[in-house]
Amino acid sequence: MSIHAIHAAPAKRFHVAHACAAAGLPGRHVASLGLVDVEALGGGVHRGLPHELFMVTAYCDERLDCRSAGDGGALRVMVSGLRTRPVDFQTQGRGQMAVAMLTPLGLLRAFGRPWDSLRNERLPLRQIVPAYQEAILHGALVDAAAGPERCTVFGRWLETRIGERRPLGWQAERVAAAAMSLLEAPGLSVDELACQHRVSRRQLERDFRHWLGLAPAGYARLVRFQRAACAIAEGVPLAHVAAEQGYADQAHMTRAFSEAAGVTPRQLREGGGPASALRAAFAQRMIMLPAGGEPEALRLAA
Repeated sequence: MSIHAIHAAPAKRFHVAHACAAAGLPGRHVASLGLVDVEALGGGVHRGLPHELFMVTAYCDERLDCRSAGDGGALRVMVSGLRTRPVDFQTQGRGQMAVAMLTPLGLLRAFGRPWDSLRNERLPLRQIVPAYQEAILHGALVDAAAGPERCTVFGRWLETRIGERRPLGWQAERVAAAAMSLLEAPGLSVDELACQHRVSRRQLERDFRHWLGLAPAGYARLVRFQRAACAIAEGVPLAHVAAEQGYADQAHMTRAFSEAAGVTPRQLREGGGPASALRAAFAQRMIMLPAGGEPEALRLAA
């Protein structure tokens, strides 16, 4: 697992502090885990783009604040749902944040609750676990030395949450298994997925929305979007990418990219305009870029 930052603007706001490969956190649960240094003393708006994983973010310094329009008050530790559209974040201050990207299986193992209302939203950890547990985690991260020690604190907390093996119930287990199937093979049709997991299509769609906040077809689109972007960044011809990733044609893929990311596949491949900073970052899990300015991209790599 690794975490990377890509800077296209002279003033760097995000850079890698430490990357973790925590023992006990298998890739089927946690796609990436690491620390990021943030410096935005004058404030700034950054845009988070669509991704198919769930994010746990903890601010390790009291001087750092990053929130979206829907966040309300300042957050210390939060869980983000699937992102199907760009979301703008206002960042102020400087410090470190710990970031983990969870697979659907990892999310349900760690928290064991439905996420039907979390799509494109962030929820304070204290609304998921007892408030004192959030306070203990946040305090431990603030007190820990910057770098490997903080990463270890965060990783052990996640390891404990996932390792508790809280009972999910057979419906949640089935949704987690089906979502992991789509992560591996987003080209599966909903009917094929339902047959594979021995459930009706209608029931599977209801269960997906209840537990993950998105229907299977919508989740497959997010996974396909990420895979297509990765292939484009690697130089695969656009027509071939469109065919391989299940788009009707190249024009269909272009529309999907424009709506989700504000750049076309051709711009991404050629590195023109905003795509220059996103080119490599799109090959991975999460991208952030300043809204209306020169892009910087934060990449979380599996």
